[in-house]
Amino acid sequence: MNKGTRVLIFLTLVIGSAVVSPRDDRALAQQTGCCKVRDALSSGDWRNNGLNLQNCTQLNDKRDGDNVFQPTGLVWWDQNCS
Repeated sequence: MNKGTRVLIFLTLVIGSAVVSPRDDRALAQQTGCCKVRDALSSGDWRNNGLNLQNCTQLNDKRDGDNVFQPTGLVWWDQNCS
């Protein structure tokens, strides 16, 4: 192979790996959904507080410490929210 072909293959691999990089599930979840909160565990009245996924997760860690994707505590990331 000549030098030009090697450079072209190298660039194709580098650019291809950058374009087809693995994504974190949280990054995908951040594109859809909303952060919801409720005043008491016995309450079924969830309200959207407008936080993004990162801030919602931080709030959940402070208030509940459970899985933010499950509606079990006071803070929940609703992936079906529109």
